[in-house]
Amino acid sequence: MNVCRSQRWGAALVMFLTGALVGGCSGRKQVPFGLQDAGAPTELTAETEEGAAELPVGTTFQPNQVEVQVAESTLVLQAGYALAALQLDLDGNEPTDALIVSADPQEVRLQAAYPRGLDVTARNIDSFLVPSHCAQPAAEIRQLSASLVGVRVEHACETGKRTNFWLITIEAQPRVRERITVLPPNDRSTAPIDLELRVEDRDADGYDDVVASVRIGETDVPLAWLNRPGGFARDASQPEATLRELADGAWEALGSDLAGANKRALAVLDAFVALCRESGAARIGLSGTHGLQCQQSPATARAVSVAITAAIRRGSFVRALELQRWWEGIATAPTPEEREVVQAAWRKAKANTTPTWRAIDSEGSPATLYFRDADTLVVDGRAPRAIQLSSGSKTRLSEADIVPPVQDPEGRYAVRTVRATCVGFEAEVGPIRSKQTHRVPIERRSGNVPCKTPIDRPASVFEWAVLGWAPQGLVAASGDLLRVVPLNAFAKPAGRHIDLRAGSPLPAPIRGARITADGSRYVIPHPEGVVVRDWRGGGAGLWLRPADWNAVPGELRSIAISPDGQRIAIQKGSEIRLLTW
Repeated sequence: MNVCRSQRWGAALVMFLTGALVGGCSGRKQVPFGLQDAGAPTELTAETEEGAAELPVGTTFQPNQVEVQVAESTLVLQAGYALAALQLDLDGNEPTDALIVSADPQEVRLQAAYPRGLDVTARNIDSFLVPSHCAQPAAEIRQLSASLVGVRVEHACETGKRTNFWLITIEAQPRVRERITVLPPNDRSTAPIDLELRVEDRDADGYDDVVASVRIGETDVPLAWLNRPGGFARDASQPEATLRELADGAWEALGSDLAGANKRALAVLDAFVALCRESGAARIGLSGTHGLQCQQSPATARAVSVAITAAIRRGSFVRALELQRWWEGIATAPTPEEREVVQAAWRKAKANTTPTWRAIDSEGSPATLYFRDADTLVVDGRAPRAIQLSSGSKTRLSEADIVPPVQDPEGRYAVRTVRATCVGFEAEVGPIRSKQTHRVPIERRSGNVPCKTPIDRPASVFEWAVLGWAPQGLVAASGDLLRVVPLNAFAKPAGRHIDLRAGSPLPAPIRGARITADGSRYVIPHPEGVVVRDWRGGGAGLWLRPADWNAVPGELRSIAISPDGQRIAIQKGSEIRLLTW
């Protein structure tokens, strides 16, 4: 067996024997997989290592081992090959029994083996399926205490390591008390995850409890499972208690140590995403479930408000929008104080340039704005008209003159609106000269966010919007997120959406109001100003907020960018203004 791994298991047992000393404070550590030495041993822990070594350690096998010795008998596996085995007395009768971990490409199995004369009787305890992209299984098995055995199984997968950890009772009919899974990194959670584990009687009821610490990046999040007759009961105060401590520290440091505050805040985000199912990207699973049920997290809301503020102060406006979109949509609960701090940061944001704007028209109801050319703005409202920007002259337009700004390359279909529904966000699409429509999903509602009250309303200018229509399909945006929704020749969904990364090629040409035809620039509205995103510049954001922004009453209702990407038309309240910089 690997020497380093043996040391980690020894360290875990040391912590068990000295639990009253090392775990008596807040100490709730977490349970998933891998065990690592928590640090240099004290004199007391060093003295107990000899006793720790008395607990049996399992044997690991090379690939294709199909025979496992159990006492004086041999078990021949009927499927797969053995990964590891631990000899121990399960039923209180001689000879010694065994727990055996075996695998084939599709499944990992845990069995209890009982010698009966020259034969061995095997009983299945548990199993789990292996994803097709995971291979090279390896396992460790050892006794953690008088009543528990730990099994650790690792697979090498396409995106990283996948680990499963079993906690098994030592009795005539062994049971799985908990199975924990750590998934490989994903697009939203890339921090490394390490674990430390110990067994101790935390509530003095005579039964072994499990305490572990999940280390996510540089953050230790302690979790505990208390042994109950029906199984292990997780201490529900974690991870929120630890996240709250970090978030409060970030909040307090925001005024004096911006870099330190941001680091603490991002650590909270990393931990929340990796641990909690509400994030939609959790990498921890318990007993087959995906992520811990954290519900709303005030600590995470506070941490995100700090991270947004820090990004704004650094001039990382697109990053701030990314965080704010996540802040508004995830299971968090920002307080009025936190919202005010973020809004104040946007109001005080240092612009990259000095923008100016001027009134060019007025419209009491929401209007659709789009540029016909660099000098002509179309206002599709109660009285559709075209405004020549150089002269200020206005021309009334008939219904036949109005061309939907977002239409397919052949000019047959157009996007009418984007709606928020219980499905999620959907684009309403139909033939240009017809009232028939159908809906195309842009973002589906997460299964972790139930739709308690049926909704079907227009999406606001700050939610999802369709910027334009390219040959590949719709180009949609929400804050910093840019997405291509593939459509076929009949404007119906034609495959999974594609999220674009900053600097990656954009589909072109694009027909739409909020993006230039070559996709090089598009506008992102915000309650306190406008961000112009320059895709050729790696997605960098330009913050535009005229000095008298608040002097124009009302909310931002509509927005469009000129074909050359140099001017922006805005409807704020009842005024239509032209923004330049």
